[in-house]
Amino acid sequence: MKKIIVLMLIISVFMVGCSSSKDNSNQNANETEGSNVQSENNTPSVVFVVTGQLGDKSFNDSAANGIKMIEEKLGFETKIIEIGRDQTKWEPTFMDLSEEGKYDIIITNGSNAKEVVQSVATEFPDQKYILFDTEIEKGLNENVYSISYKQNEGSYLAGVLAALVTTSDMEYANEEKIIGFIGGSEHPIISDFLVGYIEGAQSVVPDIKVMVSYIGSWDDTAKGKETALAQFAQGVDITFPAAEQAGLGCVEAAVEMGKYIVGVDSDQAMLFKGVDEDKANVILTSVLKEVGNSLVRAMELDQKGELPWGEFESLGVAEGGAGIAINEYYEKNVPAEIATKVAEEKERVEAGGVDITSALGLPAEEVDVIVNAVKP
Repeated sequence: MKKIIVLMLIISVFMVGCSSSKDNSNQNANETEGSNVQSENNTPSVVFVVTGQLGDKSFNDSAANGIKMIEEKLGFETKIIEIGRDQTKWEPTFMDLSEEGKYDIIITNGSNAKEVVQSVATEFPDQKYILFDTEIEKGLNENVYSISYKQNEGSYLAGVLAALVTTSDMEYANEEKIIGFIGGSEHPIISDFLVGYIEGAQSVVPDIKVMVSYIGSWDDTAKGKETALAQFAQGVDITFPAAEQAGLGCVEAAVEMGKYIVGVDSDQAMLFKGVDEDKANVILTSVLKEVGNSLVRAMELDQKGELPWGEFESLGVAEGGAGIAINEYYEKNVPAEIATKVAEEKERVEAGGVDITSALGLPAEEVDVIVNAVKP
């Protein structure tokens, strides 16, 4: 009987031990799983909400490339959502993302979204937002950081180049040289491009004329082509379309007519390299707004605790936020003496030695004075 009792006690202890071991094993497994989840949650994350479309080979694509660099270079979890230009969809999207709370930082583009984002940011003070290509009132939202770009500085250099390259007066026996500018629509940022472009051109050819046209769209490539063809037919041999995706139609027109284009936002010639060499060769340079690089810079500063939340920064040539593209097509198609002059002007701009008007905050009537002074 005693033997049976002892045996039962041994079996009982053994079973309890196994049960305890199994429980500990499960507990360790849960801890490991929880640790993995926590590790995933600790991975910084951003979502880029595109208030427009990708595929423009300029502004939005530059930003998307920056998001890709943030993932590859910095190890962030990233996502891109395209919500188009229908502004009725914007606020619900930002509200949903903010309520979800999945992403540390919500990034979006353009000044048109500023009021929506700042309103949502007020309701979700713990969510962080980055607006680029616009300025915010400092201190209004401590959870919002914005980046603006001195596109007038890059455009100034493009104007210098265009004025030196054009042969319009010789081709058409005009008394004055004429270059072109094509905007997607009238907008303060587009005016900033235009004013810088005009002043750069005037710095080397004081009596130059600038034909200004507006497509009335940011994505209608057919209308963009039609607008550029009209300028070329009137004597323009180089034009600068600041029109996002619609500007790609202007590139098509330049190929057909054997004229030149100044690209915008991204290094557009290099985007066509190996894909469509005819298009790459008509893009002498591009006015760069280094959107992608500025977003990477912002994430690096935030990781160091140095990003100035609640404020905005304006990045120009000196800060690496603006400039023009110097690539193999530029080196091949731009005469050396002109390239030298442009490089000298770039050094002056970088050093703060050139006073370039900004249209941002400038009354519309003052912008009109600048533009009307160079009308053909």
